[in-house]
Amino acid sequence: MSGQGEGSGKGKKKNDEKSREEVLAEREAAKEAKKAAKLAKQAKAASGNKKAGGNENTPGQSSSGSNRQGGGGSGPSGNEGAAHNSSSSGSGRGGPAAPGNTANTPRPRSQAGPSQLQPGSRPSTASGQAAPGNTANTARPRSQAGPNQLQPGSRPSTASGQDRITGQSIGEKGFGGGSNATPAKPSILGGIALFGNVAVAKTAPEMRQHIVSASYRAQIHPSVLKTSQHLASFSIVGADARAIAVLKALRDFIVDYRTPPGAVLNRDLVTKLGPQIGFLVNARPLGASAGHAIRYLKYEISVTPVDLDEIQSKNHIVSRIDHFVRDRITYATRVIATTLASGKLKNGAVVLTFGKSSVVQQTLIEAWQRGTRFSVIIVDARPLCEGRKLLASLTEVGIPCTYGLLTSLSTLVSRASIVLLGTASLLANGALYARAGTAPCAMMAKAKGVPVIVCCETYKFSERVQLDGFVVNEAGDPSAILRPRQITKPSSTIPNADALSLEDDQQGPLAEMITKEEWEKSDALGAVNLLYDLTPPRYVTAVASEVGLSGPESVGVILRDYKSVLYGQ
Repeated sequence: MSGQGEGSGKGKKKNDEKSREEVLAEREAAKEAKKAAKLAKQAKAASGNKKAGGNENTPGQSSSGSNRQGGGGSGPSGNEGAAHNSSSSGSGRGGPAAPGNTANTPRPRSQAGPSQLQPGSRPSTASGQAAPGNTANTARPRSQAGPNQLQPGSRPSTASGQDRITGQSIGEKGFGGGSNATPAKPSILGGIALFGNVAVAKTAPEMRQHIVSASYRAQIHPSVLKTSQHLASFSIVGADARAIAVLKALRDFIVDYRTPPGAVLNRDLVTKLGPQIGFLVNARPLGASAGHAIRYLKYEISVTPVDLDEIQSKNHIVSRIDHFVRDRITYATRVIATTLASGKLKNGAVVLTFGKSSVVQQTLIEAWQRGTRFSVIIVDARPLCEGRKLLASLTEVGIPCTYGLLTSLSTLVSRASIVLLGTASLLANGALYARAGTAPCAMMAKAKGVPVIVCCETYKFSERVQLDGFVVNEAGDPSAILRPRQITKPSSTIPNADALSLEDDQQGPLAEMITKEEWEKSDALGAVNLLYDLTPPRYVTAVASEVGLSGPESVGVILRDYKSVLYGQ
């Protein structure tokens, strides 16, 4: 019985194999018939294109669509690939076909064309030969890049031969221009693509052109013009000073504002503020402090009661500006100074700070006036050297100070018992966005076991998150870190300083520095002068604000609980 069962099973298997062969043969015959019918249709379509004038770029057809899947048409007319790739071209799947061109008619997905990929097959790289009058869909091997395609490692360029990122002409020498072109001035960030998002303040010539052009486009208030010039020239530095200066300029504009007939003040004034704020932003990017101040001002304008007349409305808005400066900046700084002076600064302490922070300065002076005796180490960095102003303020009240550059940080930080730092903004993840050089101070203090306390008002708290200093940053004038053109006048910041000149100091350190002329003439030299850096929260011990001492990670909680107080919402 088992032998009969096995024999019958083998015969059944043999019959099944025969039936499969018959099915495969029928499928091949059907495919050949379909192929012949499609070739006939494509021949008619090619003749129709030729009669219509050989339109190359018709709707539903793309000049580079045949190359996107690596395969060209393998048929005699070369339009088989076009029929397949029209669904993935710029017109989208099922786009309208050209009159007289039935090869580009959308085909259901279940019907595979001769040039379409069967399951398990590989794309063909052989290029087909296009029919006369239809050269748009001619297949091209991958190694041959078209006029609008990029070779590996190349950068996109505009039609005029300029780089889209730097705007400089591209020639045989790269981004410096061709061999016959005039060498262009190096990019202000050295042509380094890593600094693509860095904002750049306008130079004095650019600022003059900006003022002239803005005067024709819009009516810029004189106070805004003056403030923008101070911001662009770095005459006003520091987060608090910049925020106060911007608010005062906009306050003067609001005082001189006149509501047009038929307009509502709280709507028209916000519109008129746009060009004034834009002019300030173009002069120098606004930081978090000035940005939050403008945000508060716009909110106060929008909620101004409509039933008030123009004079009452403007007086209300001006009073809210004064309230912000008084409560959010002046009083907040005083509260922070009182808190630290009474609890954290002890007799005999050695305080290390970097640069100049108005909050840190007031804290140290407040503690000294309370009778606490301590010494201060001021670490500074070129080119702004803001620490010199702090040094002058502290020595004026009698505080003993030690001044040193960032290069001596490793030696000076070992003598400190506490580190007080200021910041331009405190991000939502607890990171400090502060003057470049703050991060090394915090990191070195952490390594030495010295506590780091950051003084920051709550209006500088930001909802933004930043992980490094390359995402958002600001660049200063690169010539500031180079050797000056000529030094013939005595330094006003150094007492009893003798007059210096490059001729008399040829053997000194200035003689080895690169001059601005050498930098401008060299295409291979780039100068980068970043103004801010980012300090991770793990290097910060505590944050001192007007709400008290807290950890750097509590920024999100403070923003949530004090949102109505911080932003007036």
